[in-house]
Amino acid sequence: MEIRTATEHDIPLIVELLKKSLGEELMPKSKEYWQWKHIDNPFGKSPVILAFENDTLVGVRAFMRWQWRSAGQIFEAVRAVDTATHPDYQGRGIFKKLTLELLDYCAREKWHFVFNTPNNSSKPGYLKMGWKEAGKLPISIPIVHPFSIALNMSRLKRSSIKINDSCQELHLQHSGLEELLKQNAARCKDQIITSHSVHSLQWRYQDVPVAQYFTRALQTGEKLNVLLVYRLKSSKAGNELRVTDIFMDADKYRAEVRAMVKELVKLHAADYVTVSGLNSWLNGAGPYLRKLPVGPIVTVRNITFDAANTLLNFHGWGPSVGDLELF
Repeated sequence: MEIRTATEHDIPLIVELLKKSLGEELMPKSKEYWQWKHIDNPFGKSPVILAFENDTLVGVRAFMRWQWRSAGQIFEAVRAVDTATHPDYQGRGIFKKLTLELLDYCAREKWHFVFNTPNNSSKPGYLKMGWKEAGKLPISIPIVHPFSIALNMSRLKRSSIKINDSCQELHLQHSGLEELLKQNAARCKDQIITSHSVHSLQWRYQDVPVAQYFTRALQTGEKLNVLLVYRLKSSKAGNELRVTDIFMDADKYRAEVRAMVKELVKLHAADYVTVSGLNSWLNGAGPYLRKLPVGPIVTVRNITFDAANTLLNFHGWGPSVGDLELF
């Protein structure tokens, strides 16, 4: 078996293997999506390695680059994401071999740690390779229209999301966005948060080819004080308003953000809101608030980080829903 680093010329083969191994029910696979995710990423190009048996691609493993920050320190991290093994070659340890090869590569690059959000099926394999649970991102779900949800669940009603023309402005070209990100980072200096820049936000929410995001903003004159990023999803339970990121230059705008969410609920006829339970101050965004055990479990594996125990204290993290969405 030959193992080598992937090149851009391999993308069609990689996409073909992902489709063959994983299908496209959860997420569509395409060359454009792979390009966005692993090559255009402003945090850096993904390290990707491939396994070949003769001329057949039998395994792929990719770590997506990411940056976190806390107290002014930048953490170079990777997220263990795409992996696939050819159906005819499963059970031969290809996944583990490629994963360990990539960890060695990350160590040579002196990156700090790897993280991911495995499901119940894949988590035991990661734990055996040295991953540890950092915690679960709590999800709060303000339920706005319980009767509508009941009708949707019983299939007596079919949800329909309303998108208004006023939603189309993303505010990601705003001249005050860079300053807002600096102020937000200072406000959250004691937490581990994504080290976003204007470029990374535009990549994440404007250029992403598999989902559409919207924003709401609050500004004083030309100064941008708040940026809220969200997406809309139609589920079996009804219309979901998913708040993926909130950037504020001061905590005093929390009441305005709650009012913003209420306004968006009405605008889009949302049945419920999904938001990080770490934003407990959003209590009041809906009449019923439930912190449900449905958030993703975050696991981490130290690579070169000196204070590895810090990663295992999830109370010190401040990830948003957008940071941990599966994409």
